[in-house]
Formats: sequence, structure tokens, C-alpha cells
Amino acid sequence: MHHQDHDQEQALAAALAVLLLVGITLIARELAGLWPAVVVGMGPVLAVYCGPPVARRIAVAVEIRRFRRHLSAHDRTAG
Repeated sequence: MHHQDHDQEQALAAALAVLLLVGITLIARELAGLWPAVVVGMGPVLAVYCGPPVARRIAVAVEIRRFRRHLSAHDRTAG
């Protein structure tokens, strides 16, 4: 029974999120025009979809750069 309640809550949350996104997009279209409204509407969707993989890539790149600096500093002190 608890699982069914959780599924209904998830469905309600998703429906409210879609309605909110559509409403904000329509308001932005009236206030700013079509293309800014597309950016406002698609921005959050793309951020949720692409955000985690991009964040992982950035974190890995930062750690690789840090490791390379550590190795070059180690080579300078050893040599």
C-alpha cells in the first residue's frame, strides 16, 4: 500500500512540474518573445538531463589536472 502512495506522489509531482514549466514558458513567451521562452523552457530540462554527466566530466578533468601538477612538482623536487 505504501508503494502505491509513493507512486501517486511521484506522478503528482511530475504533473505539477510539467504544468509549472509550461506555464512559465507561456508567460515568458508573452513577455519576451519566442526564443527567450524556448530557452527558459528548455534550460531546466537540459540542466537536469545533461547536468550530472557534465559535472562528472568537469570533476574528472580537474582531478587529472591536479594529479599532473602533483607529478610535475614531484619530478622537479626529485630531479
